[in-house]
Amino acid sequence: MTPNRTYCLIILLSLLGLTTCVEPIEFDVPPAESLVIIEGSVTNEDEPYTVTITRAIPLSADSLVKPPVERAMVRLYDDQNNVEDFQEVSPGVYQTGGAIRGEIGRSYHIRVELEDGTVFESEPDLMKPVGNVEEIRYEFETRTEEHNFVEAQRDVFNVYIDSDAGPGVGNYVRWRYNGVYRIVTNPELKLEVLPWSNLPRPIPRACSGFRTAGHPSGSGYILVQYRDCTCCECYVYQHEKAPQLSDDLLIADKQFNNIKVGEVPISNITFYDKYLIEVEQMSMTQVAFEFFKLIRIQKTEASNIFQPPSGELIGNVFPLNSEDRVVGLFWASAVSKKTHFLTRDDIPYNLTPTETIAESCLSYFDDATTTKPDAW
Repeated sequence: MTPNRTYCLIILLSLLGLTTCVEPIEFDVPPAESLVIIEGSVTNEDEPYTVTITRAIPLSADSLVKPPVERAMVRLYDDQNNVEDFQEVSPGVYQTGGAIRGEIGRSYHIRVELEDGTVFESEPDLMKPVGNVEEIRYEFETRTEEHNFVEAQRDVFNVYIDSDAGPGVGNYVRWRYNGVYRIVTNPELKLEVLPWSNLPRPIPRACSGFRTAGHPSGSGYILVQYRDCTCCECYVYQHEKAPQLSDDLLIADKQFNNIKVGEVPISNITFYDKYLIEVEQMSMTQVAFEFFKLIRIQKTEASNIFQPPSGELIGNVFPLNSEDRVVGLFWASAVSKKTHFLTRDDIPYNLTPTETIAESCLSYFDDATTTKPDAW
């Protein structure tokens, strides 16, 4: 036997030994569908309070959309024995009608009964006072990003805030950042090329308010408007990537200073008109704080293989009459808001004209709505 064949035989026997000496570990993993997810809050704002109920999805699922839990009975309780029922406004989404309004210093909890009789309940959560965002600042930063071996400009505005911690001591704070920009599209200009013709034919989207008609000359088509467009003007929301919390921030004289809360991408799309920055400062108890802290760790460190396990999300919702698994949080929060607008004049160079988008803005952009923000 040649040396090479002897070496290959040794490797083969070694691999066979590894595969036959390792004893497989068997354990039961509960299906993802058995995990109920309950999310909701009550605030001191004058608006409906929302609870969403869904089920987890397996990793093998084709969609990332969590299946909603419908036809549940959800009730809101405060510490003064007031009760209000939630109404299901869309599959798995439940809202109040305004009978109970959140007040600082009061505690709130929910009770959820599913269609099969399974009952979950949250622990009472105290609404603590909140401080105010005093100033929103921004700084321009030049960035480049490589795409298909070509560097592209991806400049941003970094957004920072100063705020006070609010009355009392040991305050837990979350800052929630949202960015909104306005865009106008032209869904009436949608075209298609027929297989038997090299000339494009207009196929305006129905929501554009336009339709095609024969050209008076007898050749070709014209566009005729018969009603207003319902999908031409949108407000597109850009949300925070992870919760911003106060745990690792230095505080002096009850002030949080120079806290980065978000980034504004600079392009001729996001600055078609102007860009709205909205920052909410939210009070919370330690239970809610620890819940969002784990969410932040999971979102920001998911790609780091050296990150130690962050722990299982627990929350404050628990089953009462079953062993069903649940992850959920219903928390009480006082909220203060501050807004600021950025315009093209804030950008240190001229942007190119915004290109024509021949599509419905509702379908072309993620998280778009035709409803104008209150602060706009």
